[in-house]
Amino acid sequence: MSLRSMIEPVAWPAMFGGRAAELLALQRQFDETQFWPAERLAAAQYQQLTKLVEHAGKTVPFYAERLRKVGLRPGAAVDEAAWRRLPVLTRKDVATLGEKLASNALPAAFGPTELVASGGSSGIPVRVRKSALDSVLWEAVTVRSEVWHRESFDGTIARLRGVPDRLSPEKMKAIGSPRGLVMPDWGRPANLIWRTGKVALINPKQPVQVLADFLLRHQPDYLFTFPSYLRLLAAHFREQPRKLTSLRAAWVSSETVDEGLREACQEVFGCRIVEDYSSGETGYIALQCPQCAKLHVQSETALVEVLDADNAPCKPGEIGRVVVTPLHNFAMPLLRYEIGDEAELGEACACGRGLPVLNRVVGRTQDYFVLRSGERRRVDINHYGLSAIPAVMEFQFEQSDYETLELKLVLARPLTEREQARVDVVLKQAAAGVFQTRLTFHEAIERTEVGKLRAFVRRTPEVE
Repeated sequence: MSLRSMIEPVAWPAMFGGRAAELLALQRQFDETQFWPAERLAAAQYQQLTKLVEHAGKTVPFYAERLRKVGLRPGAAVDEAAWRRLPVLTRKDVATLGEKLASNALPAAFGPTELVASGGSSGIPVRVRKSALDSVLWEAVTVRSEVWHRESFDGTIARLRGVPDRLSPEKMKAIGSPRGLVMPDWGRPANLIWRTGKVALINPKQPVQVLADFLLRHQPDYLFTFPSYLRLLAAHFREQPRKLTSLRAAWVSSETVDEGLREACQEVFGCRIVEDYSSGETGYIALQCPQCAKLHVQSETALVEVLDADNAPCKPGEIGRVVVTPLHNFAMPLLRYEIGDEAELGEACACGRGLPVLNRVVGRTQDYFVLRSGERRRVDINHYGLSAIPAVMEFQFEQSDYETLELKLVLARPLTEREQARVDVVLKQAAAGVFQTRLTFHEAIERTEVGKLRAFVRRTPEVE
């Protein structure tokens, strides 16, 4: 591991200052707090919540009224019982209220603010105001993820995960081409602390054959992408004579990961998946454990609740709605924000960390079929039944109305009779006997603003 000293003639021990020193100081604290008992972590979180609630009550009129109604007085200590009286803040609330949730007196120490927009993959895009302090904490958790999972910092990363902001028109053009763009290092925050290898970037909205050629050309050590793209790439390389054998790990986020995808990644690429769980509005929510596939909630920066239909805390093994409170967003407090996902709560991890455990993120709460009666049914899609068909380049299920389920396909060539039969079986299984089915073919399937290819989209509204 080669540390990047800020004083060039001093190679060892490395000298740090500025943001790098700040991140390493936080990392030193994280190294200790991750092994605190759950009770001590919770106590520290409620200590921080007390300060956040006091600030929200004094500087955000919306919260002043909401807190008053449930008996939470600014300055009074917040405990679990008082906290659970506070109503959940929905995604629709945040979209509707907008700047009414912003503080009118942010302490100067938090730095300048900016609006951060979510990708809107839930169908309800939101914009949240954040301060410079939120960026520091985001980078600190990113460094923790590097420390937990990175074997080496001198390898090459291939990024198939949206296009970075603030690049020149020339670089944007290169990223949109089949050859992509190569940058000299991994960028922040890794390059503040370590001497890193290169990163090769390409717009992932290009055909899977173009993406595969790009990966074979660069032979990366690490792949950064979305699970949907990883699934398509695994299916592609499974059928090709040329294999991608350089990967040490595939780092994925923003979509759900299941055991089938982990097995496919290991089978086709011979490497593991590293998953993180985050959102633009809240920052990091959980990171994959260094020793297993479970996810550790990032308790130093967020209070995460998993609630059942009655808003009661779920027990280990139960699936519920994810509710997140960023502990340090004083610019626009999100108190008990229902992010729109579901997760399965887990038991304490065998690794010894006291950080709470999510066994898995199940999916967005919008990933349901909605029937005309108002009944909701979980989407059950056989992703691998489609990904295993060589002709299928992209796919997406869409519930376009209350009676119809459509499967959109992008094909490399016409389906054989056998492949067509397999597609029909997958579509019939997904329809579950409650929908008529429709199969359509397309040149490309629309991505979200951040480049995600969603496996399921529902166009029908909830039935009131």
